[in-house]
Amino acid sequence: MLEHRHTYQRSTIVVFLDIRAAFDSLDRTVLWDCLLKKDVPEKFINILEALYTNTSGRVRAYNHLSPLFHPSSGVRQGCPISPFLFNFAIDDILETAVMDVSNGGVELLPGEKLLDLEYADDIVLLCDNAQGMQSTLNQLAISVRRYGMCFALRRCKALLQDWQDSNPVLILDGEQIEVVEKFVYLGSCISAGGGVSDEINARIVKARAAYANLGHLWRLRDVSLPVKGRIYNASVRAVLLYACEA
Repeated sequence: MLEHRHTYQRSTIVVFLDIRAAFDSLDRTVLWDCLLKKDVPEKFINILEALYTNTSGRVRAYNHLSPLFHPSSGVRQGCPISPFLFNFAIDDILETAVMDVSNGGVELLPGEKLLDLEYADDIVLLCDNAQGMQSTLNQLAISVRRYGMCFALRRCKALLQDWQDSNPVLILDGEQIEVVEKFVYLGSCISAGGGVSDEINARIVKARAAYANLGHLWRLRDVSLPVKGRIYNASVRAVLLYACEA
């Protein structure tokens, strides 16, 4: 999408957001209300509430156990249903935040706009104007706090692609978001210039490292070439071509 907009020299603001300890700080009471609003059967909600009633935990460190504590927020990490519960919350957060923003997002097709992308607790906001982006950030900060969460501000960055005006000042929770020239998102390097040279160079470096880490294997004479080829494809070539389809 960014490559398409770069081709037509369309200015784009991309803001990468990270929620601090998102899975651990999610307000369960607000989550149950969200499930009810999303038309999840009340019977299922009651079962989930029962699973999270009187939960307790301990921390093991240096072969010692901490005293028992009773968390009142968050979802269980490792539980198969937790990602679905968290997705309900994130969907509601973004839906609430963008519904009152009329000038946000970027146009993909006539009349069709893309405002955000989410992967777990990583959120990407897209906009073609600074005012719309700031309005989205303001609404999103309110929506996130409603769920008992907050942003890891040092990990939140802004990237300006094909931006001709002076850099906009974008504020989140009272702090200015740092503008960067490139950002690694889901393992891929995104550059403000719209090119892919930084990503290609990074892929080559990582592939070389993966190849070097298996140097002992390449020198083994009792491992056949076909086996080495399969290992190369799985461990080196896969690193080199990561995300190239996109």
